[in-house]
Amino acid sequence: MKSTLLKMSKVCKSYPGVKAVDDVSIDLFSGEVLGLMGENGAGKSTLIKMLSGAEVMDSGEIFINDLKVDVNSPKSAQKNGVSVIYQELITMDTLSVAENIFVGQLPLNKTTKLVDWKAAEKKSSDVLSLLNSDINPKSIVGTLSIYEKQIVEVAKAIHKNAKVLIMDEPTAALSEKDSKSLFEVIDRLKNQGVGIIYISHRLEEVFNITDRVSVMRDGKLIGTKTTKDADKKEIISMMIGRELSQFFPEINLEKKGVAFKVLDLNINGIIENINFEVHRGEIVGLFGLVGSGCLNIARSIIGIDKIDNGEIHINGKKVSINGPKDSMKNKIGFIPIDRKHEGLTLDFSVKKNLSLQSLDGLGASFIINNSIEDSIAEKWIKKLEIKTPSVDVQVKNLSGGNQQKIVLGKTLETNPEILVVVEPTRGVDVGAKMDIYKMLEDLCQQGVAIILVSTDIPEILSISHRVLVVSTGKIRKEFKKGEANQQDLLYEASLN
Repeated sequence: MKSTLLKMSKVCKSYPGVKAVDDVSIDLFSGEVLGLMGENGAGKSTLIKMLSGAEVMDSGEIFINDLKVDVNSPKSAQKNGVSVIYQELITMDTLSVAENIFVGQLPLNKTTKLVDWKAAEKKSSDVLSLLNSDINPKSIVGTLSIYEKQIVEVAKAIHKNAKVLIMDEPTAALSEKDSKSLFEVIDRLKNQGVGIIYISHRLEEVFNITDRVSVMRDGKLIGTKTTKDADKKEIISMMIGRELSQFFPEINLEKKGVAFKVLDLNINGIIENINFEVHRGEIVGLFGLVGSGCLNIARSIIGIDKIDNGEIHINGKKVSINGPKDSMKNKIGFIPIDRKHEGLTLDFSVKKNLSLQSLDGLGASFIINNSIEDSIAEKWIKKLEIKTPSVDVQVKNLSGGNQQKIVLGKTLETNPEILVVVEPTRGVDVGAKMDIYKMLEDLCQQGVAIILVSTDIPEILSISHRVLVVSTGKIRKEFKKGEANQQDLLYEASLN
């Protein structure tokens, strides 16, 4: 039987008006992957911040290898063998791999007292080899892929003798191939006795790589299940506090005429001869691996990526779209992949973000009618069930799921007839996913034509009426609903 590596006992943390973590006790065994799941705002992040020393507990105890430890700073957490790899990686991109791994601890030459670069690079290679990685220690981190940066962060943790490794949404920005490579690294770490707390909203991967799953809701620990004995519907019900009737809605298709059509769309060297159409009330999915051209197709439709030739038709008429302003004029809405940098103004309030694309209707001249702005905000907060203390809270203080709903709300306020949606549920919790799917279902019933770009295979297969598989900038195959499975999509997407 594996020994208990970590125990958090009766841990509590409160903020003004909110009990973020309420009497939570969890344990972690050596060589185990423990999945930590819950909706945004469930208390996962606060729990991890206390374990990593970023926040101090109000009460409770932490034991590592049966010894009580005081974790009151990130430094004390690292000293006790706890390391975190955050979703938004904290790498020093202008420094080398070796400098990142040995940050603050670069080996010195005993004689000259200068940095011993050969020793640093040799030790870095040794640590990386434990992860089956051949990344050059001399490489500048800013030139690496996201996956390679994650490996550098894992190597840094191993170098610091991490016993407990916390991984926060590690595959959120990874391709299918890189995700599989990361899972192999996790297996290696398990075999070395490292205990891993794995936070993810992706049920499939949690069930594939974890040994147990702990679920939090409203600051409390709802329960812990052995993964092989757990049921996905049961886990989701524990997370959202209600029965799961149907995760993916059955979106019926009633063709109501072609709303949108592209003919021979080309961006030299990126996408080639793209032809497809979307009916009113239909969801057409675009699926491809990283670099396939799916994102470029979406961006070209709204004029961000300039096309070299081809035509766009809306309701049977050829239109010219040279930028987002033209797309809005032609009733095309866009939900970008990066909500923080492309979809929101983080320092603005909830109400200002929700009304940002509808300024023309907020009053006369340069004067904004506050009552109109408030009514727009209240409408979408209610309709999309956005959780916010008030309309005046800065958007950066909300959870990822609620931020995504604000992006949706501000776009829908423009009454689009065509909606281009890129990775709409990336990094959001199960409850928010269900709300977003329901919103897409409602839009279909209203006759909106939807183009969905997603790398979430169960998602794109379940809610698309048709899926177009894209590889090397070309549409390789079209599947109608029910014609394809995961293997079919991956096979077509891997063709050159």
